[in-house]
Amino acid sequence: MQKYIKRQVKLLLTAEWSSHLANHRDEYFCNINVWRECELFPKELWSFIKDGERGDEVVLTFSQGQLFSCNQNKIYKCKPWQFSPPDGLKHLSLRKGRFYPLGFFRDIPGIYSGNPYPGRIINLDPSGNFTLDANHPLCGYELKIKAKVLKITEKFSELGGRCKDYWEMFLNGPGMQARYKGEPTDFGIDEPYTFSREDETEDSIFYAEPRLIGHIDRVCHQNLVRFYSEKLPAKGKFLDLMSSYESHLPEGEYEIWGLGINLKELEANPRLDHRIVKDINLDPNLPFPDEFFDVVVCDLSIEYVTKPLALISEVKRVLRKGGKVFFSFSNRYFPTKVIKGWIELHEFERMGFVLELLARIEGMGKFGTYSLRGFPRPIDDKWSSLTRVSDPLYVVFGERID
Repeated sequence: MQKYIKRQVKLLLTAEWSSHLANHRDEYFCNINVWRECELFPKELWSFIKDGERGDEVVLTFSQGQLFSCNQNKIYKCKPWQFSPPDGLKHLSLRKGRFYPLGFFRDIPGIYSGNPYPGRIINLDPSGNFTLDANHPLCGYELKIKAKVLKITEKFSELGGRCKDYWEMFLNGPGMQARYKGEPTDFGIDEPYTFSREDETEDSIFYAEPRLIGHIDRVCHQNLVRFYSEKLPAKGKFLDLMSSYESHLPEGEYEIWGLGINLKELEANPRLDHRIVKDINLDPNLPFPDEFFDVVVCDLSIEYVTKPLALISEVKRVLRKGGKVFFSFSNRYFPTKVIKGWIELHEFERMGFVLELLARIEGMGKFGTYSLRGFPRPIDDKWSSLTRVSDPLYVVFGERID
């Protein structure tokens, strides 16, 4: 055992699974202290973490309920008064299919105040009675778990320190982007409140001053570029929708149109071949002919769109058959301009929200989601003193199929 305790292993964990609506891939970067943290992983991974070499990969498969059991005893019939969110969140109302921290519920056996783990509302009647499912969001799915060794560092001493449960962090969130048994989640998509904002002045006023800065850190940017390099064709006509001074596209034989709200930001973007200034919240119609683009990307912006169904309908119109659309986002946003419905969602639920928007548009399909978390933040990043973790990355994508 002595030869193992001096290893620091950088590992990428991947969970692949499929729901009724989409295929999903969730990834997490781990920097494992073998001495302290190896045995917090499932036993099936212990020898791999201890003995694996750089580039090695292992795949584990779990049948439905094997990794997380679906326990009928964790499904509770509740009365309206048992939903009791803390002060400051009393305005929240229950919605079918949504998740809420279990600590928001009271007088339920085994659930304590302050419990941060998610519970799902799987039934809600007109009188306010509801059914709460406290099982893990992934309990109903077959899972393929991959682990890949990225780097190994030899250690020459061990002085103790913080212990991280990477396995728990990896699987805390995945599953929340999926519908419950194929039924659409009630995100309030048909309600004006969902798409209202604290600042309802025209966006052209708020964005009048150019912001020539990145809206995600450099590691997250690189991870998004890497994701696109796996998913995008090598050439074609691309629309960078709601573009800014920086695109997140890989190198390729692309002709890129950038549509954004600030001309100076667009002019500072060297990847753009064409630049169009337009406020899509005032008018979501896109100034392009039918079936014009091979790919549309909308990076770090969908959370600001007040008429997303109209916009996605336009995206579908300007895509060729087989053309792909990607919506990426992180957990950062301008608080006064983000839609209120977005703020109330867990980060993984936000992928489900965008999926529901896409699913509303006839002729769109082949949906998928992707998440990547846990990478270290660059030391020279301005926010590194507040968090050592890189911005999380979430992507929802689909294809024009009609």
